[in-house]
Order: sequence, then C-alpha cells, then structure tokens
Amino acid sequence: MRKSLRIKIALVSNLMICMWGLYRMFAENTLVFIPVILAAGGLIGFIASIFEWRKLHTDK
Repeated sequence: MRKSLRIKIALVSNLMICMWGLYRMFAENTLVFIPVILAAGGLIGFIASIFEWRKLHTDK
C-alpha cells in the first residue's frame, strides 16, 4: 500500500473517531471518560495525519 493512501485512510478514520467521541459526549449530556478520550485521540491523530500529508507533498 502506498504511503499517500495510508495517510488518507488515517485522516478519514481519525476524523470519524473524533466525531464519534464528540457525538457521544453531547448525546449523553454528561462528561464521560471514554468519549473524551476518543475525541481527543481522534483530533490528535487527525492533526498528525495532516502534518504527514503536508510533509509527503512538500518532499516531492
């Protein structure tokens, strides 16, 4: 699998994890530990994937 395809898959999956965590936080109306972890981890992974994608395209 090419690196650019792996980065695109990571972008989409991290965004989905972040959105699922945010949805669960607001749907339950309480601050539960697991949705907070999912939202934070998904956001961190999404930002890291964006930096990897930029680095891949600036190296060419």
